[in-house]
Parts: sequence; structure tokens; C-alpha cells
Amino acid sequence: MTKTKRMTMITMLVAISIMFHMIEAMIPIPIFVPGFKLGFANIVGLVALYMFGFKVMLEVNLMRVCLASLIRGVLFGTGFWLSLCGILLSSFACALAKRYTPMSIYGVSVAGSCFHAVGQVIAVTFIYQQFFMQAILPVLILLGIPTGLCIAYIAKQVLKRIQ
Repeated sequence: MTKTKRMTMITMLVAISIMFHMIEAMIPIPIFVPGFKLGFANIVGLVALYMFGFKVMLEVNLMRVCLASLIRGVLFGTGFWLSLCGILLSSFACALAKRYTPMSIYGVSVAGSCFHAVGQVIAVTFIYQQFFMQAILPVLILLGIPTGLCIAYIAKQVLKRIQ
């Protein structure tokens, strides 16, 4: 792959992930659990991980969080810090799971989904100095399993069609 084609692909991944991030913010979720999202933008992160590796995945995810927060007008607000902490922990969990375990894309995605919830709860606990939010962590992890599986299924289909 040429350098220009690679840069174009990565730029498109960033743009698509921002679009998914923005659309997801507008979708009402019938489950009332604070902090729960479906994680559509994580499809793009997984695709970046499997196509280009951890460094590009981290770049795409960080660009998404920063630019989408800037566009939505919440840069450096609480939502930004929750997203940032979640995506950092999630990205590292996905990279470690992919590299050091025999997990398929499904296991990697579920690990990322669960650690995203852990990152958000850590951020909420730190920001508000309230430890009661940790009580919701098991529910978020439980909800993260099916969403992680769905995200992995879609990412796997995208990767199959790209290659």
C-alpha cells in the first residue's frame, strides 16, 4: 500500500468514526443506564486495529474523541473526559488482547467494550469524587458483552469486504 493510499484510508477511518460518534449521540437508547452507548464508532477502531495495528487504532480513536467533542461543543467537558478515559483503556485492552491472547475479533471487541466501561467509571469517580458510580460497573460490563459481540460482527464483515 502506498503512503498516500494509507494516509487516505486512515483519514477516511477518522471521518467515518466521527460520523458514527455524532449519529450515536442522537440515538435514544431504551435502556436507562447512565453512560451506556452502543459503540458504533468502535467498529472503525477495530477495523483500524486489524488493518493497520495499534498505533493507528489509537490515533483514529483519539482523533475521533477530540474532533467529535469539538464539533459538539463539549471539548474538555465531562463527556469528553469520559470518552477519552474509556477509549484509552479500551484501546489498550484491545491491543493487549489481540497481541497476547488467542482471542478472535469477538473476544478483542468484548474486552474493549468492557474496559471502556471501566475507564468511564474511573473517570466519573475521579471527576465527581463519588464512589457510588462503581456500583453500576457490573451492569455496564454485562451490557458491554452483547454490544461488543455485535460490534465485532460488523467489523469482521467490513474487514472481509475491504480485503
